[in-house]
Amino acid sequence: MVEKKGAGRPSNRDVILDAADQLVAAEGAGHLTFDALSQTTGISKGGLLYHFKNKDCLLQAMLKRRVERYEKLREQYHHQFADDPKGELKSILLAALDTDAECSRLGSGMLAASATNPELLGPLKEHIALTLQRLERIAGSKVGKTLFYAVHGARLFEQLNLCDACVHEREDFAQYLLKLVDELTEIESIR
Repeated sequence: MVEKKGAGRPSNRDVILDAADQLVAAEGAGHLTFDALSQTTGISKGGLLYHFKNKDCLLQAMLKRRVERYEKLREQYHHQFADDPKGELKSILLAALDTDAECSRLGSGMLAASATNPELLGPLKEHIALTLQRLERIAGSKVGKTLFYAVHGARLFEQLNLCDACVHEREDFAQYLLKLVDELTEIESIR
């Protein structure tokens, strides 16, 4: 059974999404089946289909939930930088960089699933487009995109297990990014 988090009883939808996240992180998206979820959650296959009519709908819901979690994290960081004029930019970058190993494995699994059906990435594409618009408004096109791409490049290296240093040096990287935000946005405003 999936361990239930927080106060109160989570909805079956949340239980299903939690179990799906754990299954994809542990075994990859190829092992995400309604049979496996039914076994893990104790919810009948019919109960799963009530919430998600097929696997693609489940995968899209998982991506939407990741975007929602990112937005909550971004808001938390934004509160930390409430008095900083560059706080919005810093919060976007730090929220994108703030992840754990399970999230990286989940991202890898979702990446693999999207290879067979690129339409699954719809919620993520929409989120990225809005984020890039926000970055352009805040920091200008070149600075905002450069920093955003640097963060996501490091994250992709982690997801694909290409760079152990990315994980071990994440805190130093985050601090350097904050310094770059201050330096580059000052340069951009002078031009």
